[in-house]
Amino acid sequence: MKKTILFVFAAVLLNGQEPAKASLENPFQMQSDIGYRMLTGQHGNINTYRSVVNLGEGPRLLQFQSTYKPPTSKVMDELRIHGANWGDPLNTFQLNAEKSAVYRVNFQYRNLAYFNTLPSFASPQLGRLGPSAYATSQSWQDTRNRFWNFDLDLRPGRRWQPFFGVAQTTSNGLGVSPLVLDENSYPAASRIDTGYTVFRGGMRLETELLHLSLEQGGATFHDGTSLFNNTLNLGNRENTYFGRQLSIGDSTRLYDVNGSHIYSSADLTISPVSWLDLSGEYYFSQPKSEVRFNETARGTILWLDTLRFVNGQQSLATGYANQPRTSGGLTLEVRPFSRLRIIDAWQVEHMHNAGSISFGNTLDGRALSPVNSNDRLVLRQNEQRLQAFFDVTKRLTIFGGHRYLWGDAEVRRANLAPGGPREFGYLNRHSALGGFIYRPFSKLTVNGETEVGRGDQTFFRTSLQNFEQMRLRGRYQLSEAWQFNARFTRVHNANPTPGVNLNFRNQQANLTVQWTKKIVSVMADYTRSAIFTNLGYLDPITYLLEPNIYRDNAHTGTLAADIQLPKKATFTFGGSLFRSAGSRPSRYYQPLMRLRVPVSTGMGLLAEWRNVSMGQTFYAYEAFGVQQFTIGLRISR
Repeated sequence: MKKTILFVFAAVLLNGQEPAKASLENPFQMQSDIGYRMLTGQHGNINTYRSVVNLGEGPRLLQFQSTYKPPTSKVMDELRIHGANWGDPLNTFQLNAEKSAVYRVNFQYRNLAYFNTLPSFASPQLGRLGPSAYATSQSWQDTRNRFWNFDLDLRPGRRWQPFFGVAQTTSNGLGVSPLVLDENSYPAASRIDTGYTVFRGGMRLETELLHLSLEQGGATFHDGTSLFNNTLNLGNRENTYFGRQLSIGDSTRLYDVNGSHIYSSADLTISPVSWLDLSGEYYFSQPKSEVRFNETARGTILWLDTLRFVNGQQSLATGYANQPRTSGGLTLEVRPFSRLRIIDAWQVEHMHNAGSISFGNTLDGRALSPVNSNDRLVLRQNEQRLQAFFDVTKRLTIFGGHRYLWGDAEVRRANLAPGGPREFGYLNRHSALGGFIYRPFSKLTVNGETEVGRGDQTFFRTSLQNFEQMRLRGRYQLSEAWQFNARFTRVHNANPTPGVNLNFRNQQANLTVQWTKKIVSVMADYTRSAIFTNLGYLDPITYLLEPNIYRDNAHTGTLAADIQLPKKATFTFGGSLFRSAGSRPSRYYQPLMRLRVPVSTGMGLLAEWRNVSMGQTFYAYEAFGVQQFTIGLRISR
């Protein structure tokens, strides 16, 4: 911890946010914002505030950035360091260094303190005991997630370019997860411990007519999540079962999952003649994983297989799985004459998952016969896309095409499903593609595209089947000061298969206006969005298909205005808002004001105020509000 603090303060002294370009007279440029945040008037649900905003009090390194360009150096041409939000839940750091035609180094680091718990989510007790039943959800996390990657490119800009890289993601922390046993579930404390590491290396070949990239890499994965309960826990079942109250006492659930894989990939692009480009890609990997599972529970437990009660249960399982995966693609681009461009692309992906598991149970100290089983998943998916782009005039380009997606899958049939031991799924969908780009004059550009797909088979209930999607964008430069951007998107997807009856619609309309003057600049953004989905579910008691409707109609707005004051001071005001109506009406407001005042060469004062508030009509107990004040210094050199 001490080393981290020393590193951060060293970065404050040596780095900054928006440095000017280094020159021979001043090779080092830096700028840093150091501040202190205070919270006042905080009210409402603290857990909702932490889940949505999670900005606390105390000293902060708001942002820093520096550039160093030594006048003469055989080791380095330029070094850049920048980062932001040290002291807040998400902080970042990045370092770039390079020497022309010798090397290029990129290092990135992100540290995320992730907290997520909403009392209205995964808390069955709220229905009968009210919002005070649980201070938090029965499914929440409080974790520290770290992401970093290091990439080294040798001989950048040369014909042969070796490259290397490594990246890692880890997640550690605490939470609550349901421990599910027959006919009841019990919220239990969880300890989260996961990690994923990727390493790679290869060679690139760059010429005027050819690009080749060969890469070899691998990855390792582990998950050591565990659940614990050491008190009397009645779970979520409201009533007794056969006259007895189900409960657990000392109970644990331990996971130990480890996996690894080696992969190979290749990318090739070649232009044998001026009117033809060919590109291809290939990828192969074979992940392997091993699983160990140990669950111990004590209490009054129902063993559903025989409908008898037991006082103790232990389950042990071990298993492994292999998943070879091969994918590749080929793209052909032909330009028979200057106004026409034709693209034909194929994508293929084949994979299967073969594994086995050994499972054993012990009830009241008596071991049951172990169960051994094997399983296999096979998936094949293919895509072919043909498009043509035609310049009707210098101002109008139109394009159209066709996409065909097909595949098949084979899995083990569910125990309660009728039929043979294997179940087969198929994917078959055709889509029509179209669009245009229109530039009637230099200040106006309008472009749109659409895709209409029809299919008779799909793998998943919520996958695209009979769908239409369109996007329309426009940009208008009225003058040097005024600029308008508009965007409209719409997606509609339906699956009329009996027993599914999916209906999904998503629509957004956006308008952005920018007005820029020497002293004043204003940006205003407004979005109107609407989501509707209806996906039926099977009632487990009546076995009838019941509708499940979700609807959300929302308004989102953002305003940001900068005013240049005398003596190079800057005043910013604006904020954002969100209001929605439908299945979960919500409102969120965040107005802000910011002032920056130079006090001397290389130093200035900064101050910021934000008012953050959120409320929900149906879940009033999740509302919160807080005033955030930040004061600090800007140091530059």
